[in-house]
Amino acid sequence: MLVIGLGIAILLVLAAMIGMAIKQAVFDPKPLATATATLQPGEVPELNLDLAPGTTVAETRMDGHTLIVRLSGPDSEEILILDPAKQKVLSRVRFNKKAP
Repeated sequence: MLVIGLGIAILLVLAAMIGMAIKQAVFDPKPLATATATLQPGEVPELNLDLAPGTTVAETRMDGHTLIVRLSGPDSEEILILDPAKQKVLSRVRFNKKAP
């Protein structure tokens, strides 16, 4: 009798947990987080990139709303694709230099 009672209790608790998960997913959806830049008038968006010592900006170009930056350094060449409006690095391509 004890084993049967505990088995039934486990099934009831499991059913309650599943029911609560379904209720939260269907009836209480959480709002999606959105990333928006909130700037005060006169503020300028800022994106800070840490460069290795000796690395310089070799070339920049705008392609629509995307900024393309080519970096040149002693160990590698690198291309960054940036979204200035979102202050975000979209892609990074690194070309490592081989020692002769």
